[in-house]
Amino acid sequence: MDDFDVIFVPGQVDIVANLKTNKPIIYYTDGVVSLMIGYYWFGFSNRAIKEAKKVESLATNNASVNIFASDWARNAAVRDYSLNEDKTFVMPFGANISSNELENIGNKKNNSNKLNVVFSGVDWKRKGGQIAVDAIKAIRKKGYDVELTICGIKDLDNKIQNLPFVNYLGFLDKEKENQYRKYINTWKEVDLLILPTRAERAGIVFNEASGFGVPTLTTDTGGISNYVKNGVNGYRLPLSATGQEFADKLEEIIQNDELPSLSANAKKVYEESNSWDAWGKSIDVLLANL
Repeated sequence: MDDFDVIFVPGQVDIVANLKTNKPIIYYTDGVVSLMIGYYWFGFSNRAIKEAKKVESLATNNASVNIFASDWARNAAVRDYSLNEDKTFVMPFGANISSNELENIGNKKNNSNKLNVVFSGVDWKRKGGQIAVDAIKAIRKKGYDVELTICGIKDLDNKIQNLPFVNYLGFLDKEKENQYRKYINTWKEVDLLILPTRAERAGIVFNEASGFGVPTLTTDTGGISNYVKNGVNGYRLPLSATGQEFADKLEEIIQNDELPSLSANAKKVYEESNSWDAWGKSIDVLLANL
């Protein structure tokens, strides 16, 4: 370790807990044990939970600096482990797409005649897929021509695939050029992301949407507030919101001609705080003051 000035460890709490060095340690994570139990993690014994908290306490107190992907995670860590707030920081994740893809992206324009909405996620149930479908059904009943592109789900029920307003893309592997291009082109073509997720630590997909100027409709849960800001780049509805309530919010966005401003703000959020370029600048400042 003598050859390094700083040790940066993303996510591997056990390594940070047992690391003995005189070099500064930066630990980066998107969750805290107390938040995960009954939210992301299920079926853990009390003994396992106690041990996990012990390891996390050792790690966060051993680190010179703790960085979290959301205020939700940071606040819990400070509370649970009595951390020095001056040594904790929030730096949202970026997007898993090349910045070159985001050049010359125009703002989305309000079009009450036709709207293309995308659902992007790999876990249909946890990401609230059925609620998204219900929302599009409901707004179409109001007379709006809205289509739903579904991306990321490997085995979608045929009943949903065959709905007249659904465009099913399946799972797209970004490591394969043809599938990556289809994913990128999808973002260029859609107007809005709908993701009524049941649990979310820090969804990178929100940043991918923002990078393309695509506003988001989602739920107010987990660390999402650092990624989707109400009235800025989208809206977070209560976790209890139904498909009908998502449809009502979507109609409100259309009627109030909000899509252009939400789109412009989405790109601004991405560029200023929710891209890896912005993350790198924040890290540079942190390192300069370490």
